[in-house]
Amino acid sequence: MSLQDPISDMISRIKNAQLRGHTKVSFGSSKLKRAICEVLLDEGFIKKYEVTGDLPKQEIEITLKYFENKPVIKEFNRESKPGLRKYFSSQDIPAIKGGLGIGILTTSKGVLTDKQAKTQNIGGELICTIF
Repeated sequence: MSLQDPISDMISRIKNAQLRGHTKVSFGSSKLKRAICEVLLDEGFIKKYEVTGDLPKQEIEITLKYFENKPVIKEFNRESKPGLRKYFSSQDIPAIKGGLGIGILTTSKGVLTDKQAKTQNIGGELICTIF
């Protein structure tokens, strides 16, 4: 089965695992997914992630983070979709939930948060938002 949008699939799997109260979730690996997981780890939204398996069939396994039996990730939305890409210059990057959430962007310097992109004065494609 081929996926039309693997990033949306990753986001859906994380949301569904949290709704069911699972501690771990796994999905197919790619460079972009690993970079998104690295941002989630750095920002404190997940406990850890690890890449398992051999090269053609690698998977990412995320350990989800909960606080007082509630998931840390409240909202996780895909912004730029394959049918409608959303690009922003560094001055136009929107504040997520008044600055409380983060946006993940792909830039010429790699995958960055919205705050990192603004400080480095780099625009890019807004992949997803997290609150």
